[in-house]
This record gives sequence, structure tokens and C-alpha cells, in this order.
Amino acid sequence: MKPPAVDPERLWNIAEVSEYLQIPVASIYKMTARKARLPIPHVRISGRIRFRRVEIDEWLSLLTVSNLARLRTLRRKTTHEVTNGHDPSPSDARR
Repeated sequence: MKPPAVDPERLWNIAEVSEYLQIPVASIYKMTARKARLPIPHVRISGRIRFRRVEIDEWLSLLTVSNLARLRTLRRKTTHEVTNGHDPSPSDARR
């Protein structure tokens, strides 16, 4: 199979993304599932799954080890603030 075209506007099919990422087609299908653990950015057009190269490259950047550590830290901080924080509303300030 030839490598996917470089045109950033062209939509890729599953086989092309599989070739680009060097992972099995079945893995790509799993990543497009509604409750995928590691969702890959995609669009569905007339029942067919398509991908944009720009979005795949951005997604790959987010998956780097250094970014994953930062995302985990942000998630913990956000969860902590939401569950344990108190954001006084204007009505609370008047009391």
C-alpha cells in the first residue's frame, strides 16, 4: 500500500490512517467507538469513517509522554477543585 497523500485538506480512510500510524485497522475501529478509551478524532460521512491529517497529528502531539503527565495533573486539579472547592456566588458575598 502506498503512503497516504500529504494534502492536508484530503480526508483519509481507515486503511490510510492505519498505515500512517502503523497500527492494525481493527485498532483504529476500536478508537472510533463511542466509548473508546483512547478516542481518535474522526468524522462520519454517510456511514463512513474519515480522518483529517491535521487532527491526527495534533492528537499524536497530545499523546506524547510529557503531555500525558500534564493532562493527568490538570485532571486531578480540576476534579479536586470541582469536588472540594467552593465558588461563592454573588448572593453568598452579601450574607
